[in-house]
Amino acid sequence: MKKLMFVAVFGMALGLTSCGEDDVVDFACDAIDSELRAPVVAALAAYDDNATVAACEAVKNAIDVYRSTDCGAADAYTNELAALPDDCSTLAN
Repeated sequence: MKKLMFVAVFGMALGLTSCGEDDVVDFACDAIDSELRAPVVAALAAYDDNATVAACEAVKNAIDVYRSTDCGAADAYTNELAALPDDCSTLAN
């Protein structure tokens, strides 16, 4: 009986200590994060090289696509978006 109680208490202790939010790691997203970010990085580099309307729109689109994935955070690339004009058409071609 003592062994059964030990197993039950050990199982409960293990279950209670491993249920925290901070313990959850999404390994699938971690593995493909750089691949998901690659189009955003490329669009930002193209915009830095030549700030055209098309490049501005490409950056906004790439960020929207990244944010809409299951792995992308809704607030990802906030600073980069803030640095872009609200209306890309105001850029001179």
